[in-house]
Amino acid sequence: MSPIASASPTILILDDDPIIRATMAAYLADEGYTVVEAETGESGLERFGQQAVDAILLDWRLPGISGGEVLSKICHDAPTTPVIVVSGTTAMADVVDALQRGAWDFLTKPLRSYDALAASLQKCLGRAALLREEGQHLENLEKQVRKRTEALEQANAMLRRQIAERIEFEKALADSEERFRQLVENVREVFFIRDINTGSFLYVSPTYAEAWGRSCSSLYSEPETLFSTVHAENQKRLMESWEILLKGNRALDEEYRIVRPDNSLRWIRMRAFPVEDDRGIPYRIVGIADDITRRRESEEKIHNSLREKEILLKEVHHRVKNNLQLVSSLLNLQASYIRTPEDKELFLESQNRIHSMTLVHEELYRSDDLSCVEFSEYLPRLTHKLISAFAVGKDIQLVTDIQPIFFPVDTAIPCGLIINELFSNALKHAFPERSEGVVCLSVKRVKEKIRIVVRDNGIGFPLEYDPSTARTLGMQLVHSLVDQLGAFLDIEVDKGTTFTITFHAPDRCTLTP
Repeated sequence: MSPIASASPTILILDDDPIIRATMAAYLADEGYTVVEAETGESGLERFGQQAVDAILLDWRLPGISGGEVLSKICHDAPTTPVIVVSGTTAMADVVDALQRGAWDFLTKPLRSYDALAASLQKCLGRAALLREEGQHLENLEKQVRKRTEALEQANAMLRRQIAERIEFEKALADSEERFRQLVENVREVFFIRDINTGSFLYVSPTYAEAWGRSCSSLYSEPETLFSTVHAENQKRLMESWEILLKGNRALDEEYRIVRPDNSLRWIRMRAFPVEDDRGIPYRIVGIADDITRRRESEEKIHNSLREKEILLKEVHHRVKNNLQLVSSLLNLQASYIRTPEDKELFLESQNRIHSMTLVHEELYRSDDLSCVEFSEYLPRLTHKLISAFAVGKDIQLVTDIQPIFFPVDTAIPCGLIINELFSNALKHAFPERSEGVVCLSVKRVKEKIRIVVRDNGIGFPLEYDPSTARTLGMQLVHSLVDQLGAFLDIEVDKGTTFTITFHAPDRCTLTP
């Protein structure tokens, strides 16, 4: 949905929440609007006084000057500038207060869809343009009336001048009412006004017939048709929301299905709010209903398409896992023909590396989220496999401190391979003359960093050993994967060996609640 004017309208966002302000600004910028931001009432009024603004998105709860005071000031100084209140408050008193102060629309945060914000902006900007055009017309008309009045004062008696003024005023009023009717009857939404006391409809725009497939006269004669045409599965929720609306607790905003006379279904979004009289007592309901069938059908198509893609991705991960298992089986079969223990151990190490990657794809196949692997479930399966392979006849105690953390695939695989190498290296070399030992494994997120620690209480590296220049495939692989992650590797030898890998948490790295 693009801006209605050829030039880019300027929108002032006045909200003290930087995230909400930045989100709305980004969305409006993508829609082609020019965006100005302010975080307090004072700075917002200052920006409004310094720069031409076409519309304002105003938070009702602001530090310092309140949203209500800002709204009153702007409506007084620039009544044709649309002010849309976007607030997290659900208090009906705030909604009514905002509308009485001059708000053009009232949207509740969090916004279910930014399409609603864009639609409200487009509608208000269009209405403002019409009001400015009408104001110019009225100004020109007033000039003509003044000129005519001056001429009549010179030529006619006071009575004839008053009659002429009355005629001109009635004509201007009739033109204004006709313009308002044309505006309401030509918008896409169904606009209605209902009397709370009698339940009868005072006005229903002609677009009702197009959406409901029934005439406006039928709704005037049978007001309850508004609810009896609602699909049975949606009737209860809509009636409950309508009851809350009548009690004045909050505005109504519901999406539901209706059944047309030909038994076809249409999706409707209805927004309605009460209007109070001079005594503060609600006496009318004003609402807008929009046919959103196409939007809902598009959303359903997108949902089905995403579901199909998820099934396909699961199948891909399943087949990758099976292929890796096949490679591991081939290595195992080949190893049975090898007589040298050292060469057979190399095959076993390759199998374990493949197994660490296989587990990643298996976790993805089992997971509902195909983009991330839960490391707290992945690592125990990997370490138990390594213990059974390299700690036969030894009592190795595994101590883990692993947060329930999710890694994206491109982080999970290198991290799994690093832990595979360091853990298997500890099992093979840390306890050469001992039958027992302790290996500790920790994976945590500390602010914006991920810290992986593998520690053993074994014999440690020899003093002359430099891991950075090691020629073993395992350590070369560790250094290569550390570089791939952009990580920092720290090695400490003190009553054992401690490997600490620290790197910046990837964007999609999350912790489970």
